[in-house]
Amino acid sequence: MTVDTEWLVDFFRRQARLGFEEGDYTRTRNSCREVLQYVPADVESRLLLGEAALASRDSVAAQRAFDQLLELEPDNAEHAMKLGQACLQTQDWPAAAAAFNQVLLLQPLHQGAHEALALLTQLQERLNILDQLPAAQPGRNDPCPCGSGLKYKKCCLEKSSQHLMAQHLEQAFAAEQWEQVVSQADELQGFSPSIRRALALARYQLSQRELAYPLVQAACREGPDDLELRAALADLELDHRVALAQTLAESVLAADAGQWRASLVLAAVHARQGHPERSESTLREVLRHNPDCSLVWQRLSHFLRKSQRLEDDLAAMQEWTERCPQHADAWCHRGMSSIMTARIADGREFLERALQLEPEHFEALCWLGQSYQSEQDPHTALHYLSRGLQVKPDYQPGWNMLGGVYQSVGRQHESEGCFMRALAISPTQPLAWNNLANIYLDGHLLGEAERVMQVALELNPNSPSLWNNLGNILSSAKRLKEALAAFRKCAELDPGYEPVLVNLAGVESHFGNLDRSIELLRGAIEVPGATTNLLFFANYHADWSGEQVFSLYEEVTRRYPVRQYFQYENERTCNRRLRIGYVSPDFRNHVCAMFIEPLLSRHDHQQFEIFAYSLVRREDTVTERFIGHADHWRHCVGLSDEAIAEQIRADGIDVLVDLAGHTGSSRLQVFALKPAPVQVSWWMGFAFGTGLEQMDYFLADEQMLPPGCESSFAETLWRMPAPAVAYLPPQSMDVEIGELPALRNGYVTFGSLTRPVRLNHKVIRVWSELLLRAPNSRLMLDSSSFSDESLQQHYHDLFAEQGIDPERIVLGFTSPATSALAKMDIALDCFPHNSGTTLYESLYMGLPVVSLRDRPSMGRVGALILNGMGRDEWIADTEQQYLDKLVALASDVPTLAKIRAGLREEMLASKLCDAADFTRRMEQTYQQMWQHYCEQGEQQ
Repeated sequence: MTVDTEWLVDFFRRQARLGFEEGDYTRTRNSCREVLQYVPADVESRLLLGEAALASRDSVAAQRAFDQLLELEPDNAEHAMKLGQACLQTQDWPAAAAAFNQVLLLQPLHQGAHEALALLTQLQERLNILDQLPAAQPGRNDPCPCGSGLKYKKCCLEKSSQHLMAQHLEQAFAAEQWEQVVSQADELQGFSPSIRRALALARYQLSQRELAYPLVQAACREGPDDLELRAALADLELDHRVALAQTLAESVLAADAGQWRASLVLAAVHARQGHPERSESTLREVLRHNPDCSLVWQRLSHFLRKSQRLEDDLAAMQEWTERCPQHADAWCHRGMSSIMTARIADGREFLERALQLEPEHFEALCWLGQSYQSEQDPHTALHYLSRGLQVKPDYQPGWNMLGGVYQSVGRQHESEGCFMRALAISPTQPLAWNNLANIYLDGHLLGEAERVMQVALELNPNSPSLWNNLGNILSSAKRLKEALAAFRKCAELDPGYEPVLVNLAGVESHFGNLDRSIELLRGAIEVPGATTNLLFFANYHADWSGEQVFSLYEEVTRRYPVRQYFQYENERTCNRRLRIGYVSPDFRNHVCAMFIEPLLSRHDHQQFEIFAYSLVRREDTVTERFIGHADHWRHCVGLSDEAIAEQIRADGIDVLVDLAGHTGSSRLQVFALKPAPVQVSWWMGFAFGTGLEQMDYFLADEQMLPPGCESSFAETLWRMPAPAVAYLPPQSMDVEIGELPALRNGYVTFGSLTRPVRLNHKVIRVWSELLLRAPNSRLMLDSSSFSDESLQQHYHDLFAEQGIDPERIVLGFTSPATSALAKMDIALDCFPHNSGTTLYESLYMGLPVVSLRDRPSMGRVGALILNGMGRDEWIADTEQQYLDKLVALASDVPTLAKIRAGLREEMLASKLCDAADFTRRMEQTYQQMWQHYCEQGEQQ
């Protein structure tokens, strides 16, 4: 995998600018250094690096940055001026004087340089530093007075500055200012053994293990008796040679039994060797003698969590607080452990104790925020996370947490910014790259997402979660073969990594392997998204009955929350204005919006008060229209099921309508709580029931719900007058209908815009027979999935097994859909799960559609549409009827041409497109449901 370095450089350039504008100098400096790895002569990055170093009082780094800038642009007086200011901060008087003199050489009237040189003269007089600053100060580019033949800046001035920088570094090391040590070491041209030791230990203390490893190795060779270095090397060898790590740690402890870092290494060695009990014993022994050692307590906590011993971890953190009751870190980690064991209230209490001891404890503040986010209270989470990050703006985990909060409420731009800040603080942290990739994946910015994942995998090529996410990106880009390779790599790295099973199931479904998809999803039932996909694939299974599908729905919905509400304060009278609540993630530019909007836009607001509970993560112009259709708009993204339910009750909703079914972003868990007295699932969003007993009605018409199908539904079936939908074509469909393609081709083209998941063995067998019965005909299958060549080959092979020449099967993807439909003569519907929106589009573009009525209700969508249009003759009840009707249509090209010319007008004049009539019938349905509740109570 190749990283797009041009994109990466641009990414960090933008982060550097943003960081500087916001005063986040750590972000700026780290980002600039990333750019300079690839473009060492990048002037903007060196300038920002120097400015950020000056602003954060890291004068050594600033001095070096402006010195390098002046080398790149020697005629830039402002660079020289900044260099002089940085030298003043480091008290490098000779370098400061040389820089200000350079300014005056370039701009003799520069007021700032004159004033700075005057200040230096005063310092000479007051501090008696004539021995440090020659009376006749040479210019930076003058020959060095020592006679070396070099320029002054490359000789004695450099030596003087380097000596001073080394002193600053040693002072930073003594003060344990590890970032300063690393920053200042970057500016030194040569290292003494003591400087090498300081840099090695600073990198180690900063957990920069890969960078620290060779440095600590070299320092140990220079100081073989240095126990601190040897203990650090023992720790680092855990990543490379475990046996050597053990030998080094034991040798340290033999020389000094109190070297607890070496004991930590032994604990890790025991764990690696399969002796967890010895590992734990070693850690506890260290704590017996060093109860104040925070790092050891944290290592013990990490060990117990990794071993899935969360209760033991909580007990250990309790012991820490009992032994160190005034230690804020102890209370903070006890709070974290409590939250991980779902003791949210206890966790908050302990985190508050940490804040009582240390009000500015940034980690406790951020974890308090995370605790509220875990309960889907994003507003409180935002409050605490913001406070924590104000205290420590470079706390990288906090930015990841905050990004997650923004992402949960659909504020993708803010979320993106948080993950970018996390990366700028710690560019080698794969989790933040993964999070950022997910933001781009959610926004379908697949190129950006893939670039991000390339970087993440270069940093951590053995992370199963990163390979899994790359597979998601490639799958969304319809590069299924590559996606499958990524998912398999994930499973190879960690056979127990369950999330990849959900994604593998998705790939298998494209190739029609629904049994395999369902098997994979059953093995990952706890993974988010698994149940939705499981039900989705069951709907499409060619060999399952409605009762089998329903049985799986019952199994899944048993995992939903139990009913919480049983009493309602709604006035039980019929002749009043009803409060109708609609719950949907599709109040946006989505195919379902085309069917929701005709209803919501035509409600009688004198008789009905309309509430919209929006689950839209990315709002758009269509969302703005929906806001105008509702009397009350409730933005519910990121809220808990309980919070949404309480809002519904506070609004006094009489009839609550689900518009999404078991789709990805729906919230049927809210309906499971039963916040409204009458709850309805309208077929349009999912075409099948919910499996929830708390849902009173499943609403469709008799075409979808024939008598006798009640055993396939948990809800009571409510059959409204047909059709149970209205279609208003979007503007994108308003294109002219051309002549019948068969007239110019000399053959009939059957076609479908269906997804591959509907192309089961029955459909392929029947369509193959159709092609055999209609000589010279072609079959055109057009959808975004068929952009993938491996998928094209798979379906060519399946039709070839039925005796169909590949030349008669046209596979691909055409956008817009009208262009594909313009090449077809007759549209085919699939079974047992009919198509939906594409059938409306086909009819609107003049194509007759033949649909086979199959199992209720998803197998009768085509019948609902055709019946609503008044074309019952195109509805078949057997495969033989289906074939006969299609062959008859294909055999009469003149009649096909007449149908094509008049079908759009026929459709628009039918009840299928009468939104006003449909809305009145829906309103009557709500009134009848409410009347039933008023007279008889809840539906039993």
